[in-house]
Amino acid sequence: MMAEEPQPVKKKVSLKPILWGFMFTVVLVIFPGLVILVIVGMLPTIVAFMVDRAPKKYTAYCVGGMNIAGVFPAIMKLWQGANDIGAAMGIITDVFELIVMYAAAAFGWLIFMAIPPVVAALMSVAAQQRIMQLRSQQREMINEWGQDIAQNHGGVTDENGG
Repeated sequence: MMAEEPQPVKKKVSLKPILWGFMFTVVLVIFPGLVILVIVGMLPTIVAFMVDRAPKKYTAYCVGGMNIAGVFPAIMKLWQGANDIGAAMGIITDVFELIVMYAAAAFGWLIFMAIPPVVAALMSVAAQQRIMQLRSQQREMINEWGQDIAQNHGGVTDENGG
């Protein structure tokens, strides 16, 4: 009997990129004004996503969340109106609309830069409180059990009882 030859491992072809491309094409054909508005309005989020080197992309999430909040009123205005490319271009060329979209994204950047130091300071205060609480408990134990418990680390005594 001959030994079986190892079968080559077949690579699994992912259809995700093709599916995403198809979905984008369908949305672009059905809602071209919306796609243009979202792409232009969400430029700060796209930049944040490309600039963010962290594996979990916290910057992109923070900026993106606020950016969506700034773009949403323009989307509502588009949907309530003509909902075509001309209406989208009218919104994009309105300086006030762009300021709202990009200022919301800037607020997202501000939140991303301001919140971590605040959280670090709060955690430091909480740690200091815990240290004070543990030291207080330690003093109570020393008062109850005597000073020997503080000096005899682990409670191990030698043969002479000391």
